[in-house]
Amino acid sequence: MPALARVGAVTAILASVLLVIARFLPYADVGGIRISPPHAPLDIAAALLWAGVIAAAGCYVVLGRLPRLWLAVLAVSGALAIGLGIGELYQLQGAGAHRGVEVFFGRRAVTSSIDALAGVWVHLSAYLLLVGTLVLTLLAWPRTTMDDNGDFDGRRPLVMGLAALAGLAGVLAVAARPQDTPDQVLQDISGFRVSVEIAGEVSLLDRLGLDLLSGVLIAFAVFAVALLAATLRPRLATVGALTGLAAYFLSSAFLLLLESGRYADLVIAPGGVLYLLSGLAFAALAAYCVRADGRDQDARTQLPTGRG
Repeated sequence: MPALARVGAVTAILASVLLVIARFLPYADVGGIRISPPHAPLDIAAALLWAGVIAAAGCYVVLGRLPRLWLAVLAVSGALAIGLGIGELYQLQGAGAHRGVEVFFGRRAVTSSIDALAGVWVHLSAYLLLVGTLVLTLLAWPRTTMDDNGDFDGRRPLVMGLAALAGLAGVLAVAARPQDTPDQVLQDISGFRVSVEIAGEVSLLDRLGLDLLSGVLIAFAVFAVALLAATLRPRLATVGALTGLAAYFLSSAFLLLLESGRYADLVIAPGGVLYLLSGLAFAALAAYCVRADGRDQDARTQLPTGRG
């Protein structure tokens, strides 16, 4: 096991700890309102899904057990962290770079002023550590010894096709609005009703600056990893890459569902549903790769021998 792999694993463990700590810190002061992430038990459990997988992967790499499986998890997390880190840099910009109304952890806020607090800095630190993990993982990967007998190779085209479909769903999840704000219906004394659109979340194409760049980088990472996952050797490295994607999407989906159920002026939107479906698809595909080692396929291709 290369020393670089263990160093990258340690940085990933530190990043996962910071991601959990950030849930308990104030995130930003928006329009004079201090906004913090919800830290009810279900919110913490949802956040731990991704952070916990990262921490577990880091621990297994440090111990040298199935290294390429867990290095793949760390590499995927690092690839996603590039876009996520850009999103935190967006929060460091002043109110002039933000939309008039934005949603923070399911809470709509008027961005007349915005000041980043400890939560933004801790999130940014965690993502920078994960990007460092990605670099160290890529350097250590060629020198990490772990292979299989090639039984899974015949299934790789199928896995690549299915992963591409799941990756496309993941890209659409990132691009679409994760949450929606229902229009407000107003009625005057004469009974005339008018529907007023309420500002809230926007799709990727409606974002600007670093916010747009963040979404584009996350979407690119999702689709690129989904396509590359089936090419990784050994088979368990493919499992690791798909597991990393599944953990991120399921964690994000559960957090979105919890936030949408907490506030009356927000409902889950197609993007939030796609987050959940993408996470389930990646998880199902990872489970398929765990079980599909090719031996049953080889058994079906063997002709029965008759008795002479």
